[in-house]
Amino acid sequence: MNTWFEKLVGKENISDEIIDIEVYSTDGSQIKGKANKVIWVENEKQVHQIVLYARRNKMDVVARGAGTSLVGGVVPFNSIVIDLTKMNKMTIGKDHAIVEPGVILDDLNSMLADKFFPVIPEDSSVCTIGGMCGVNSTGRYERKYGRMKDWVMEVEMIDGNGKLRKCGNEVIGMEGIIGVITKIKLKLADGVIERSMNIFKFQRIEDAVNRLLNLKSNKDVLAIEFISASAAILSGLEARHYIIVEYHGLEGEIKDNNEIERIWKIRKNVFSGLAGKGFVFVEDASLPTENLTELVYWLEKKGVPSYGPVGVGVVYPCFDEREDVKEFYEFIKELNGKVGSVFGYGILKKEFVEEERKKELMELKAKFDPYEIMNRGKVI
Repeated sequence: MNTWFEKLVGKENISDEIIDIEVYSTDGSQIKGKANKVIWVENEKQVHQIVLYARRNKMDVVARGAGTSLVGGVVPFNSIVIDLTKMNKMTIGKDHAIVEPGVILDDLNSMLADKFFPVIPEDSSVCTIGGMCGVNSTGRYERKYGRMKDWVMEVEMIDGNGKLRKCGNEVIGMEGIIGVITKIKLKLADGVIERSMNIFKFQRIEDAVNRLLNLKSNKDVLAIEFISASAAILSGLEARHYIIVEYHGLEGEIKDNNEIERIWKIRKNVFSGLAGKGFVFVEDASLPTENLTELVYWLEKKGVPSYGPVGVGVVYPCFDEREDVKEFYEFIKELNGKVGSVFGYGILKKEFVEEERKKELMELKAKFDPYEIMNRGKVI
């Protein structure tokens, strides 16, 4: 069997060695699966042939980028794992970019002059555009620029039938369950010339939320981020609740771009600081702003640090035991919130997919992947 794949992609681009199988049998979620083999593809033709092979042999395919999923989104179950990171070509136009799925976001933005791609997740230095399409990624500037779906113009995809399809942004957020994306056309935004920042510190969470409510009415606010007091302590910061605000314009006190980027770096390093203390299980909670006070009180009482883009109603609690998360899920329901809207659903959060969405996904699955060979066992 490997001989056929070797002829397709080259001996150096296929592996069933123990070390590769071990690495590709899990992802950022730490859920353990089993890769059948790993194949590094370099073009659409190779993807097409592998999908057809899987269909003929009743195997399933997991398309993988950086493997940063926190919900088991690319964990295989005796599956062929297609690593797309070698598909990293990009073409830059005047107001758009055409990229392959393995392009890393920071690499794309480094190629742009007076434009930028404004959906910037925390893992922008490693995350791939294909993976961002899979979960309809959000980022620090969602408040102004929206999510991945808002910036995708066109997609090329090999579906589970083995057909090459050209689609619009309707296939964004499918978590790889209907096909393998092979090319993406993206809109680009004008660069932000003038920006500034403020950092507010609070002893009481109520005061932080009141400031947040006032800031949300300011149309010049690009981003509003939160760090809880317990997260601040564990990250080596002063024991306060933090609100970090970036403005489009010079309203904020901090106006030096280098200083703004230094602060963003501190904010991006919060999770690594928490993970270093054992808080490795990060969750995503979306909820009404008026319920944020109650959530943070609940988390702080239980010793659960949290942070996140509260300007769009999202908080990331970090747990040291996965078993503790179940009680959190129930509490989020009480607060009229939901989980899964940022990190995706993958394996861990399948039960939280809303019924209407589940019905839509099942209809698309029946159309594009009737043989169920694409990312089997995820989402639905």
